[in-house]
Amino acid sequence: MAYLYLDPFSGLSGNMLLGVLFDLGLDFDQFQAELEKLKVSGYHLTLEKTTRSAIGGQLFGVVLDDAHHHADESLTAQEVEAHEHHHHDDDQLAEHDHHHDHLAEHDHHHDDLAATPHHHHHHHGRNLQEIETIINNSNLSQSVKIQALGVFNEIAQAEAHVHQLSLDEIHFHEVGALDSIVDIVGFFVGLEMMGIDGIISGTLVDGSGTIEVAHGTMPVPVPAVMQMRQNSEVPVRQRTDIHTELVTPTGFAIAKLAFDSFGPIPDDMQVQKVGYGFGTRDTGHLNGLRGLLLTPLASQKEVHSTSDEIVEIHANVDDQSGEGLGYAIERLMTAGAYDAYFTPIFMKKNRPAYQVTVITTSAKLQAMVDLLMTHTTTFGVRWATMKRATLPRTFKTVTTEFGEVTLKIGTFNAQQKVTVEYDSAAALADSHHVSLDAVRRVALLAYDKEDGMN
Repeated sequence: MAYLYLDPFSGLSGNMLLGVLFDLGLDFDQFQAELEKLKVSGYHLTLEKTTRSAIGGQLFGVVLDDAHHHADESLTAQEVEAHEHHHHDDDQLAEHDHHHDHLAEHDHHHDDLAATPHHHHHHHGRNLQEIETIINNSNLSQSVKIQALGVFNEIAQAEAHVHQLSLDEIHFHEVGALDSIVDIVGFFVGLEMMGIDGIISGTLVDGSGTIEVAHGTMPVPVPAVMQMRQNSEVPVRQRTDIHTELVTPTGFAIAKLAFDSFGPIPDDMQVQKVGYGFGTRDTGHLNGLRGLLLTPLASQKEVHSTSDEIVEIHANVDDQSGEGLGYAIERLMTAGAYDAYFTPIFMKKNRPAYQVTVITTSAKLQAMVDLLMTHTTTFGVRWATMKRATLPRTFKTVTTEFGEVTLKIGTFNAQQKVTVEYDSAAALADSHHVSLDAVRRVALLAYDKEDGMN
């Protein structure tokens, strides 16, 4: 299993999130090919390897084509007037939801916003329904569609409340809509391509004070972000020494809907890779986002002994949904259980139920009991200490035509058992659009070739 840990020490925005994914290994060419499934034109993507504060990272951007900038010229004067009349009150909405996201995320309109306060009147807008149609009519996976639509809806709901407008009146102006579609959809496409199973984040850091936009002054956190914070468990800390926005509506909406948990790096995770994604604003400090690829420690732990002692924990559950039980298993595995699984059973009065079994170490016994009590409906658990025989095992990375694959190698007498680590192979299968078996075959062939040369 692979997890993404985010350290938002300088806020959160769409292009910073994508910059992190690219710095962690997301293939840019394959990403662009995948985004073509959106069937949207009028832009091209940029990716620059750069250095900030002597730290290397990636700067991702969306650049609009010239023809797209002037697409509004086809509007009649009457249509423009109608558009201005009906959406005059939401100019600030467009400014800070999408152009305002530009201020933190993309630099191609940053310099001229203040100089051209009429800018928004010259761009036809897309409303939420139109954006939903674009995403639903795309050839993207259902998972990407659902997550992206959820984020757009979250932003639109917040903006509608802030500006006292209906959802139908909320327009994502043309320039901002393209950027936001690419940032939001692109982030979930990237997660899917990299085989990320979950996202953990530290506390989001925002600025303070006020910011000037083309149509007035806005407090920081910006109104849409503050609205989304209502009834949200996303932790946010404000820096009083930075007088500008650091967390954009796009960034916060993604954090609210897509991040699984918040806190420090889990003790039972090991860091596989570190990446940085940079923002375009000059905040007077390092404007970047750090991301870590994590895997559970137990998944690639070398074992040199032939026997050890484990604890097997059991709990019977007959009154909990499948979703709740699945969530409990995820939490147990994330916390470092060797294994956790269900067994169908019949309880008293012939009630069908599940027995939850957790295999762990004696050191983690209490933590696993606490998780079972918290995330299942059981009223009690039982456990037993057991001896087990194990094969000494090591891990080896081989290079294949698809990329690097991790192998687990067990030794018994003079024989070896070699298996391909699932997470490693699955990520490559997803990114190269090939079968899992194809990756496994080339990995084992690469190992046999190396082993024959030794």
